[in-house]
Amino acid sequence: MSTQLRNRVDLSDGVSAVQAYIETQRTRRQSNRVLHGHPSPLLWLDRDVSVPTVMAERAATHEDIPKQLNLYVGTPYCLPTDPDRCGFCLFPSEVYQRREQLDTYLRYLGREGSMYRAYFFDQPLASIYFGGGTSNLYKADQYAVLLGHVREVFPAFGADTEVTLEGIPQLFTHEKLSAMRDAGINRISIGVQQLDDEMIAMSGRKQKASQVFQTIDWCHALGLPVSVDLIFGWRRQTVDGMLRDLKAIVATGIGHITHYELNVAGRTDFARNRRHELPSQEDNLTLYRVSRDFLVANGYRQVTTYDWEKVEAPTPTNMRYEDQWRHRFGYRPDGGITGSETWGWGFAAISHFFGSRVHPGWTYMNHTHVDDYFRAIDAGQFPIERGYHYEPVDLRLTILFQLLLSLGVDRQLYAQVAGIDVVDEFPEIWEALTKRRWADIRPGHVALVGDGVFYTPLIQGLLAQGRLEEMRQSRSTVTA
Repeated sequence: MSTQLRNRVDLSDGVSAVQAYIETQRTRRQSNRVLHGHPSPLLWLDRDVSVPTVMAERAATHEDIPKQLNLYVGTPYCLPTDPDRCGFCLFPSEVYQRREQLDTYLRYLGREGSMYRAYFFDQPLASIYFGGGTSNLYKADQYAVLLGHVREVFPAFGADTEVTLEGIPQLFTHEKLSAMRDAGINRISIGVQQLDDEMIAMSGRKQKASQVFQTIDWCHALGLPVSVDLIFGWRRQTVDGMLRDLKAIVATGIGHITHYELNVAGRTDFARNRRHELPSQEDNLTLYRVSRDFLVANGYRQVTTYDWEKVEAPTPTNMRYEDQWRHRFGYRPDGGITGSETWGWGFAAISHFFGSRVHPGWTYMNHTHVDDYFRAIDAGQFPIERGYHYEPVDLRLTILFQLLLSLGVDRQLYAQVAGIDVVDEFPEIWEALTKRRWADIRPGHVALVGDGVFYTPLIQGLLAQGRLEEMRQSRSTVTA
């Protein structure tokens, strides 16, 4: 047991210290770590990230560990809401007012792409994701422009690449969806949140449940695979209300459902003014258990902490989502080891270039104010706001976080990457989790089971706590 963890919970016995930590944390709201992983962006303090240096290290690591490149393309704008940012969203965004904002942004997106083209020109893409802000704000004719920029940087991108666009229900139209498909988008993700019209109005959004089902019908008619994002742990949400939403979505025959706990953090309206109206963490655990059992009973399989896939559901690449996730984060069909990296392109986009033990890699974020993003590109600079250069321990934790999201850790694979067996690295933690029936340790695999899946963010925080405390102390020393 690390000294930092013992001191943090002020207990001397290793397993008891872990149990004490869990008891203090399990009734507190969890923070979803899907986007940022480890470490928190609050610790990304490097304001002078050199892209040529990052890319040189990246090229060196590819010789040891081949990596699949995933592309994330951000959009700056969202419709205005009251409360701001739907009341809970932590993603940077700016208010959409008119088409000219998007025309200008697309020009700058193309200019940023040209700055990176030499680094990526001959590389295939494992996936493309158009996220937000709100990526279906574009007009129908702008999607060909958007995908044209992608093809300028990645001419090898083809029909076998999964290309997903995320948007809100009220902005999808049949014309837009047809234009998206013609431009090369082959999967749609609908950010639904809630189907209850009164409940969704609490976030200031003006969508209606009927728009969700109309979009699903259009996608089916156009041959576009479609997934739906739903949030549980909502204000005034009941078990019956949650099940009513899930039943309605399942009845559409949809192949993929993302069902995740409301993330309440930062200086959002929900965090500052609505906490007392939200379900307790025990209530959220009940919602998770009921939804899990319902989805399993209706032919869905849990493939990540938050994702559910209908057993027979096809994907654009004829690969199951579960297999895509595992392939993306460390697995090859022949059992060998690969890796994952993401280039974040555009406003507030985040890049993860994971390395090796010799060159652990980098993560960085583009500017989170659109005017700063424009100014950097006008000055001929990569539009990076800040970043973090991993140390070997950070790379290990980052990989561990990703594997845990797929419900467990392949011990051999982790040992190949990290140089140590994951059970040997954190023996007291796994023992404590096993005693709680949150984890199952097998010869080749550590699996999250039972309520351990719900508490994935807590477990991730527990595994990283020693390192994070070390980083905080180091930062305090530098500041002093």
